Amino acid sequence: MPFWLFVGLFSLALALFFTHPWLMRYEINQAKADSLQRLGAYKTSLLATIDRHLYLPRVLASDPRIVNSLGSLEEGEAPSPGGFPTSRLLEQINRKAGSDEIFLMDPDGTTHYSSNYTTEDSFVGMNYGFRPYFRDALAGAPGFYFAVGATSGIPGLFLSAPVYAESGKTQGVIVVKIDLRKLEQSWKASGDAVWVTDKRGIIFLASSAKWHYTTLQPLSDEVKSELAETRQYGNGPITPLKRVTEWQSDDWSTLDLNADGPQLVFGSSIPGYPWQMHHRMPLAEVQTQVQWKQSMTVLLYAGLAVGSLFYRERRRRTHAQNALARLTAERESHQRAIIQNTDVGLLNLDDRFRPLYLNERARRLFRLGSDDTFSDPSELIQPWHPEEAGNGSSRAEGVSSDGNRFPILYTLNPIRVGEHNEFILTVQDVTELTAAQQALQEANRVLEHRVQERTRDLEEAQAELAQNQKLAALGRMSAAIAHEINQPITALSNFVASSQMLLARNKIESVNENFLKIEGLVARLSKLSRQLRIFSGKRNTGSAFVSLQAPVHYALELLGQRLASEQVECHQSLPCDYQVRANAMVLEQIIVNLLTNAVDALDGQADARIDIRLIELETSPGKVSLSIEDNGPGMGDEQLSHVFEPFFTTKPMGKGLGLGLAISYSLACDIGAELTVSSRPGKGTCFSLILPIASAEKRENHS
Repeated sequence: MPFWLFVGLFSLALALFFTHPWLMRYEINQAKADSLQRLGAYKTSLLATIDRHLYLPRVLASDPRIVNSLGSLEEGEAPSPGGFPTSRLLEQINRKAGSDEIFLMDPDGTTHYSSNYTTEDSFVGMNYGFRPYFRDALAGAPGFYFAVGATSGIPGLFLSAPVYAESGKTQGVIVVKIDLRKLEQSWKASGDAVWVTDKRGIIFLASSAKWHYTTLQPLSDEVKSELAETRQYGNGPITPLKRVTEWQSDDWSTLDLNADGPQLVFGSSIPGYPWQMHHRMPLAEVQTQVQWKQSMTVLLYAGLAVGSLFYRERRRRTHAQNALARLTAERESHQRAIIQNTDVGLLNLDDRFRPLYLNERARRLFRLGSDDTFSDPSELIQPWHPEEAGNGSSRAEGVSSDGNRFPILYTLNPIRVGEHNEFILTVQDVTELTAAQQALQEANRVLEHRVQERTRDLEEAQAELAQNQKLAALGRMSAAIAHEINQPITALSNFVASSQMLLARNKIESVNENFLKIEGLVARLSKLSRQLRIFSGKRNTGSAFVSLQAPVHYALELLGQRLASEQVECHQSLPCDYQVRANAMVLEQIIVNLLTNAVDALDGQADARIDIRLIELETSPGKVSLSIEDNGPGMGDEQLSHVFEPFFTTKPMGKGLGLGLAISYSLACDIGAELTVSSRPGKGTCFSLILPIASAEKRENHS
């Protein structure tokens, strides 16, 4: 082997040996920078979750309803079971705030009211006086404490505040519990390994639950005793993680996580809280990077081409970073242009609601000059409710610099900028919208007034039409009565005149024949008068529980001789003897009228037939139908529409008065029945009497 080659290989081996530790630290520092950048995003999400509820205990502690509920306990009043209605109030606030639980304790640490008062794990009656968040709040300081729930076993962040009486005395502690498990699930979904430790190095939040309540460093006996007393992390042991002897530093730690192997753990403090957030990555990844770079070093010795390639890559990266910086600047400029030209006023406020930035639309809206400013949004918006931040739009009045007032909609939303809290206030002028709404309301009032007027006109017209219909019906009835009476009276006059002439001629037999005819006409007028009295007079409607078969048998017996003489075949289908509540005589009269009408319709009909059927209706449970159907000539639609009208008849002149069906219909209404008709020309006509069946229970009660 040539000497120079041996020297070159020896020099390369020495270079690799001595540069390995340096490369390892370099890559670890690079990994640290990347981890800190990632931790910034995770810290922002954690702080946003906490800050969203941080104000809630102080707000609740000043609520008069909560203060009065504790005051009633001090006066010796016993709380109702479950603490109604205070526990229900806490439940409603808890649901709206999105927190896990809210509960209220007395100065001894006993919980009297809780949002979970209806659950099996209710806090009501439990004493949490041993918890630090209780002792801190009782001492007048806001409580901030992460722990595993002593009752529910569910970990969470406890925020507490003292509740003062009007005298200034601390009469209790209000506590809000926040569940951070959803935040852990989002960490797990991101694929990064993230831990959060307390001031003693104990892991209580992690993207993987198996690292819960392990510690990055051994715990002293004093700390173990304190944890056992407060039960901060439950009753289980706190297991310390094993440290690797090499690759340790003040800026990171290296731990042996068994199956996961050696891991680099980078920590970053969380501002304002006694916690640290950690990101871990396998040490093998860094070693792989170092091995790769050492391989690159070997390749550098192989030729200038590799060096040139590496230089070009670095240069390309620099150009990319410069391009990214230019793109970022252009994007910021573009976003500012959008903000300046938007149609709504935008105001950026700090955490004390002092102005940081106003766009041009906001200045024009409130008529502010380029140098004009304000110290509080209440100068521009009345009423101003900063406590409604994040709850959507609110309606108010805008006040311009010249004192002009105009209707607006404003929205106040919190944002997180780095480590600071800020607010975005959007303001929209709704003057035109308000005027349009008022115009629409006025139009609706006018329209409602017109509708009322038209309704009154229609009601008056309807009443007038009903009166006209009554008069028309009365006129038709008067004409029909006059027609029915006029013929017998005319005939009587003729027979009287004829009888006088016959008497003068001494024709006694002819006179007797005239008298017989006059007697028939008088009987016809008497029958007409009697039926009119039945139709228009007050009838006896007294009712009882009667059989439906009995009146059918009565009518058939009454009309039996006529049925036989006119050769009308009558078929009965009466399978059950149904009981109905009706007047027996009225029911008999209706069936006799309907059966008589059917016999009259079959006059001269070959194969005359009447079917009487009694069936229970399937379409109307609890009702029975008695139908009388003939196979006569039937009726058309025009005749059916008048069939129940007085003096309407299809019989030849002198054969009927047209009152039988009208009387039957009126009698059916009197006993609470329904009389219907159906007919087809050439097929016959069917009349159906529908009545409700009397139940056995009703018959027993009646008896």
